[in-house]
Amino acid sequence: MTRSRKWLLTAGAGAGVAASIGILRYPGSAAQFTYKLGNDQPAAHPMTAESIKAAARVREATGGQLDIRVFPNSALGTDNDMLSEARAGALEFLQIGNNILASAIPSAALEGIPFAFSSYKEMLSAANGELGSYIAAQAQKIGLRKFDGSWYGGTFQTETRDHPVEAPADFKGLKIRVPPGPLDVGIFKAFGASPTVIPITEVYVSLQTHLVDAIEVPLATVENFKYYEQTKYVSMTNHNYINYLMVANTAAWQRLPKKLQDIVDAEFNRAAVAATNAMVGVESSVGGKLRAQGMVFNSPSLEPFRAVIRDSGLYAQWRTRFDPVGWKMLEKTTGKLA
Repeated sequence: MTRSRKWLLTAGAGAGVAASIGILRYPGSAAQFTYKLGNDQPAAHPMTAESIKAAARVREATGGQLDIRVFPNSALGTDNDMLSEARAGALEFLQIGNNILASAIPSAALEGIPFAFSSYKEMLSAANGELGSYIAAQAQKIGLRKFDGSWYGGTFQTETRDHPVEAPADFKGLKIRVPPGPLDVGIFKAFGASPTVIPITEVYVSLQTHLVDAIEVPLATVENFKYYEQTKYVSMTNHNYINYLMVANTAAWQRLPKKLQDIVDAEFNRAAVAATNAMVGVESSVGGKLRAQGMVFNSPSLEPFRAVIRDSGLYAQWRTRFDPVGWKMLEKTTGKLA
């Protein structure tokens, strides 16, 4: 994908979605409140699709008083750009991966600790429980109001160009893209890889130009961003999960009357459940689509990978680095990690 094509897809997705959801007019003229919601996933992603539906329900339930315009596919900037905008009040709503939110709220990284959870359901039980409430309190300190719902974004696998990953040694020297979060670099350095932080908007070109030769993303992301055009092997490393959190700029949230807040909460928490269920369905079927695109799958034994992380001392480092209090809450779900 050339830069121009990427730009057109990004800009087109944002403009198309904003146009498609329309505006119900608040009695008088325009909506009393017009807020933006940004994320880094395309319009077809379950999170975006359900958010568009939720925004429409909010407009209907408020009689057009609140118009939430959805801008997917990083149309408003990179994740870090949007996070800065949300904190500053230039962006009212943001859906962001826990791994990237961790750059501002360290405890958010705890939802993605590698090999900590036995399933996405176990991860969500922590995200929707005591740990999630703790992260919400930390978000409030930096001017963000966290919604209760979790938007499951998928299980991370390893996608490579030249060879499958069968054992930790296969990561040695591998140029792999990682997202701009504080956790991911450490994971792959422990395996001996060469991780490079690249925003999702630049991943395709980075693969195309061989800046990197591997990525680690959920299978739905491989399909949505056509990474199967640049990678061949899918190694089912199941090394961690991504949970998208929805946050609001606190000042923007407080400007809304309580009745509108309640409607937004209800509709977007409902959407989070629907999006999570849809993502689970996507993950159960997308493998066949990627095989049809020529991708080759393998399922390595995961215990050697777990052993590397465990023996490297990373769990103990992360406990101290990210949040010892939050770590105790994490271990109430996972059991003892460090």
